[in-house]
Amino acid sequence: METYKLQKVDTKLYIKGLSGPLVFQALYGILAAFLLFVGIYILIGTFTAVLVCVPSFFAWLYRVSHIQKKYGPAGWDKKQTAKKLPQFILLKKRICQTQQR
Repeated sequence: METYKLQKVDTKLYIKGLSGPLVFQALYGILAAFLLFVGIYILIGTFTAVLVCVPSFFAWLYRVSHIQKKYGPAGWDKKQTAKKLPQFILLKKRICQTQQR
């Protein structure tokens, strides 16, 4: 009888240079730029659609890439989680300080 080894299959989506939730942000940016291009192309024209959508598309991808380089995938997740946590107020007082009433 043959034995088979179970292996974990990686089902994550990857885009070069991006990982985690930033992949989905990049995909949403690509989809939004395409839909914006189609809308402007139909309403105004080709030249305006290219002038508006192409730079905004590359600016969005640059922003997402910059976030990936600055925080990394784990750091970005931690930052998003930290935003959801309440901020605590710290009161600092010297131990040797006497209370005046």
